[in-house]
Amino acid sequence: MPIIIIKDYTWRETVDYVIIYVPFKSRPKKVDFLVIDNYLKASCPPFLLELFLWANIIEEESTCTLDEDKVIFSLRKANVSLKWPKLELDDLDKDTKRNYRNRAIERIQKVTEERQKAQSEKRQYLKKEAVKAQIDLDTAVLNKISAMRDSHRKEAMEALEDWRSKAEIPVLKYEQGITQENRKAYKPPLKWFKDDITGMVKNRPMTDQEIFVNDAKGCSEGRNGRELEWKEPEGKELFHKYEFPRKEDGSIESNTKVNDTTNEDELNVIQERNISTDSESDSDHESYDKSIKDKILRKSSSLKNVRTRGQELIDRILSGKPRKLNQIFDEPNKAVPLPRKNGTINITFSERTFPTPARESHLIEEQEWLEKQAEARRKTGFVAEDLRPEERDPQWLKDKGDELFKAGNYLGAISAYSLGIKISDKMASLYVNRSAAHYALENYYRCTEDCSKALELMQPKCEANRESRARCHARQGAALCKLSAPQHGIPELEAAIKLAPDNESIKRDLLVAKQYFNIKN
Repeated sequence: MPIIIIKDYTWRETVDYVIIYVPFKSRPKKVDFLVIDNYLKASCPPFLLELFLWANIIEEESTCTLDEDKVIFSLRKANVSLKWPKLELDDLDKDTKRNYRNRAIERIQKVTEERQKAQSEKRQYLKKEAVKAQIDLDTAVLNKISAMRDSHRKEAMEALEDWRSKAEIPVLKYEQGITQENRKAYKPPLKWFKDDITGMVKNRPMTDQEIFVNDAKGCSEGRNGRELEWKEPEGKELFHKYEFPRKEDGSIESNTKVNDTTNEDELNVIQERNISTDSESDSDHESYDKSIKDKILRKSSSLKNVRTRGQELIDRILSGKPRKLNQIFDEPNKAVPLPRKNGTINITFSERTFPTPARESHLIEEQEWLEKQAEARRKTGFVAEDLRPEERDPQWLKDKGDELFKAGNYLGAISAYSLGIKISDKMASLYVNRSAAHYALENYYRCTEDCSKALELMQPKCEANRESRARCHARQGAALCKLSAPQHGIPELEAAIKLAPDNESIKRDLLVAKQYFNIKN
């Protein structure tokens, strides 16, 4: 769209402002304008207005008004007392206009950066002030909450103090209490053992004289007055007896002698008191005595066994006899196996076509690839899986490859030669013929590899393999020349000519190669 430059504008001047009227054909919806110093530019495609004003103006105090069919610019004069003789400068060449334009653009960029910086600083200042005001507001709210909490706490403490001061005053301050005796008399705990004084229950502590008498007799008397009597074992037996001397009526017989000074009245009182308790606890005494006897018997038998085993062990060590085996504290005999014999473990690995480890995530892709390869081999006319056992012979495979090569089926020939090499990798003729098939398919790298391998196998060098060696050198040289390596290919061709000097095809190939690569003799 061509640009239309507006020239039919009008202007007028006041003391402070310069007013410019710019007409438009239609109502302007969007106007881009730039006003800075003495440069004014307004753009409303396809219309353009560009003015180089006679004096400078103040951009911040100037305004732009969009009317129905025009745009009104009210420009504030930088020098109010100055009267403009005309609106814009005259006789400006292109270079001067370009300088004014560039200066205005640099000025507006600088002003814009300053304004953005000022706005950013003002924004940061307002944010800080807002945060500060929010903090002051939150502090005031927290102080108010704390004051209310303190006032409530103070009121609660005052109420608690009033209640406590009133509660400490006794209700019946002047009433006198009466001491009441406990109606339930204290009963001592049940006595399970009888004292030594005439088989009666003793409810009083022993006197110093009774303790002295018991110690003098050497009695090992317990808390409840029962004796433990030990009898020495006869011979090698060890047995402990726990005797309880009893009377005919079943009460425990006492071995303690009471002084003659004991009053008969006191004994009568004790006997009367014992009558009531003896009948109740007699059965308990008998069961308890039985359990005590069983415990002591078990302990004595265990001590006897330990002592017997210890004595046997000491006697056996002193007599020099071997120690008995399979005792409770002996370890059982452990059978030590004989050393293992040396052997060879044969391991057969799963057949894997790819050189990488098998992964379940790539199983589908690998299977698809193998199927495509098998289909491609079927199309070539040679599939190794379809061969009979008698056909898996290197010489038969070589003849089969030669037939396929003569028929032009080079892929099938390569498959036959490869299977023969897999069966017999020392047969040089297979490498020679496969190199010819690779050369026919323009697989020059594989061709050179097979030729090198065939030359390595044709040792020692003799008249029988001279022709084959000449063909290998010639084919390898031609492949290297095809790979743009004449510095290696031409020496191979020259070596082939030395082996077969009457072969015209090799001479022709050498001449063509030298002419192609512009190599002079």
